[in-house]
Amino acid sequence: MSVRFASANHPIRRLGWRAAGRGLVAPALARAANDNRAVGASAPQFDPLLGDALRHFAVYGLAAAEAAVEAAADASARGDAEGQDHWLAITRMFDRRLAARAGAELIPA
Repeated sequence: MSVRFASANHPIRRLGWRAAGRGLVAPALARAANDNRAVGASAPQFDPLLGDALRHFAVYGLAAAEAAVEAAADASARGDAEGQDHWLAITRMFDRRLAARAGAELIPA
């Protein structure tokens, strides 16, 4: 079986291509939104913890939750409570049950 690449940017497959060609409406691709930070009062607020979690996932992939638990354990061994909470929060974004178990083990009751 052969596989054929069909670009999504082909004018026949684009919404409203005939009307756009005549200048009646803008092509669908021209209306694509960008999630970059806007300048001014309407700038969207992004969660910095989410950014940290995404960068961590980019490095560790599917093992990101376990690596974050190890980082939380290292922070706990150093006595860094803020770092431990940070890494447990990142673990919670990937695996809530693992974060709950790690939190119970690292934080004495």
